[in-house]
Amino acid sequence: MISYLKIIRPLNGVMSAIAVYIAALISGAITLSALFAMPVLFAMLVVFLISGFGMIVNDIYDIEIDKINKPNRPLPSGKISMRNAKIYSIVLFLLGIVLAYLINIYAIGIALLASLLLYIYATKLKKTLLIGNIIVSILVGLTFIYGGVINMNVFPVLILAILSFLSNMGREIYKTCEDILGDKKAKANTIALKYGVIRAKSVGSLFIILAVAMSIIPFILGIFGVSYLIAVIVADLFFIASIFSPVIKSAKFVKIAMLISLIAFLLGAVVR
Repeated sequence: MISYLKIIRPLNGVMSAIAVYIAALISGAITLSALFAMPVLFAMLVVFLISGFGMIVNDIYDIEIDKINKPNRPLPSGKISMRNAKIYSIVLFLLGIVLAYLINIYAIGIALLASLLLYIYATKLKKTLLIGNIIVSILVGLTFIYGGVINMNVFPVLILAILSFLSNMGREIYKTCEDILGDKKAKANTIALKYGVIRAKSVGSLFIILAVAMSIIPFILGIFGVSYLIAVIVADLFFIASIFSPVIKSAKFVKIAMLISLIAFLLGAVVR
């Protein structure tokens, strides 16, 4: 059972669900006096389930690469069979779409679009130069949009979606540097393979710098208060550390920074 949990990368799903919750708070789908509502709970579950679906599909099509880069993952290690992985992914997808139906028509549309993009990414776009990285980063930003769609108030969460897109782009490019050996065997056309690790990391760092520079905007616009500013400075320190750290650690630092950023967004939404 642990392998079935590991394959969906639950931390990623939980972070996406938290992003939806934060966006729901900011957009007014819920308030501090009523912290939970069924449509918000459904939306959180939708992004968790669709995220899990995407992770499994990605692992199915990446099994040969993972035998080199991540041999201990459930599929390359044989802890989960290919057949069971496919069934598992279909179940998660169907559950996600059913719950999206209970929110509104736009929630269904975004859930279907996200699922399609995840599938196309895993099967076609992952090996393309930057396009796959852009698709994944758009999906990360879309989690905040999803929270705003619950009550059709997307504008307040757009800046959070942009910040998430930029930081995830940096992380995605850093990962191409880290996974260069497996990607080379799979003949993937990544930026690290095409232009070299040093240039690739410079491009990734540019996205991180943009994210750090723009992180103060929610405070300036009055969306968030001082509590956000203090927390996001801590996140920015980890983002900056990713720029100057060895390639093998850069993506990990960004992931930590993104988790702290979520905490900063949550503090900003709750402590005005």
